[in-house]
Amino acid sequence: MQNELKSVISEQIADNQTRTLHSYSPRELQIEALDGVVTIVMGVRRCGKSTLMETIMEKLIQDGVPRENIVWLNFSDERLLPLHQGGWDTIHDAYYSTYPEKRRTEKVYFFFDEIQIYPHWELFVERLRRDENCEIYITGSSARMLSKEIASCLRGRTLSWELFPFSFSEYMIRCGITKALKGSNRRLAIQKAWESYKAEGGFPAVFGTPPATRRQLHQEYYNALLLRDVIERYDIRYPQVLRHLASRIINGIGTLFSVRKVHDEVKSLGYTVSRETITQFLQWLEDAYFIFAIPAYSASIAKQAREFRKIYCIDHSMAASLSTQILKNHGQMLENMVFCALRRLTPDIFYYKTAENYEVDFVAILKNGEKILIQVCHELNSQETRAREVRALGSAMKETTLQRGYIITDSHKEIITHESGEIHILPAREFMADTINQH
Repeated sequence: MQNELKSVISEQIADNQTRTLHSYSPRELQIEALDGVVTIVMGVRRCGKSTLMETIMEKLIQDGVPRENIVWLNFSDERLLPLHQGGWDTIHDAYYSTYPEKRRTEKVYFFFDEIQIYPHWELFVERLRRDENCEIYITGSSARMLSKEIASCLRGRTLSWELFPFSFSEYMIRCGITKALKGSNRRLAIQKAWESYKAEGGFPAVFGTPPATRRQLHQEYYNALLLRDVIERYDIRYPQVLRHLASRIINGIGTLFSVRKVHDEVKSLGYTVSRETITQFLQWLEDAYFIFAIPAYSASIAKQAREFRKIYCIDHSMAASLSTQILKNHGQMLENMVFCALRRLTPDIFYYKTAENYEVDFVAILKNGEKILIQVCHELNSQETRAREVRALGSAMKETTLQRGYIITDSHKEIITHESGEIHILPAREFMADTINQH
């Protein structure tokens, strides 16, 4: 068995050393590898982690690293299933038996795609990091599976990064919109790209596909994510309950979510599961980067835990492909888009309830400690809608002592002088392309 495994690994190493590497549309995430530290890139399936690794490999080759010094293994290959029973040293043997002269004399770059599928990977990676002259890159689609092993064996020896589907800024670059484009030409190009981005979302393989194909791809991504990253990984006994939960979430993007209510629904369908199980399913969907659940903003952690949460999807277009409702609600879609733009900046995002029970969609705490308040409203055409959104945001600004707040719309732009400070009304495309990058 070990000889067969070694043969498969040697074949994959050789194949990947001869395959053509391609230049891809640049991403905003800039990976910085440190000596003696394992680089980990986490994100939802199909968001571009492997292609980002390929870009790093191409840069290494341009910098003079021999192709033989780059080892790329994809652990989704079913031929590697024997690793469930161990045999991690086979990887080491497969490479260094082919290139014995490189051991401890030349730096070797190891790229491991979805390595967390197999148990005890962290022990192998730590031994490789410690014993060899190497640089190690790991990609994975489960934050929980990676962080658990890192905490047990690799603490302090990793640097983790998150990769998301394309942001609007990245999408514009892919469309050829650069800063060199000026005036009305730039404005029209951005408007056209915005309409395409609203429809297509940020998954790379979806770009340019017809609507029917886009929906099919999103649904296949969704099914693969549920099956591989949740059902199989955690050996779930009631996959129907998980699917009901996921469907319930997708059809309620941006609304308050109640575990109790979902539990009651599941019981009415005849399934005997606890609220704790529903909560665990929710956490696993978050770990797979499929959804994000945000609490109400409060200085009290205990109070945050008691409040309802609002849930968003990793990609607004995927949510539209999976949902029967978001297609009819442009406000939900825009709110999801704004959330994902904020999530690329920080994980510390909350919704805000004022003392008068007005609700503001987001308060985000940036890495420098700055707070920003954001309300999302697709259109401000009616005076009633305008007054409601301004009242809620102004009240939140007063309570948080913030002098500026944002209302993000589909197309409206204006600055309102309010007793609590300035309220900047911005089109979402401008907020995502320019304003958010200034924070």
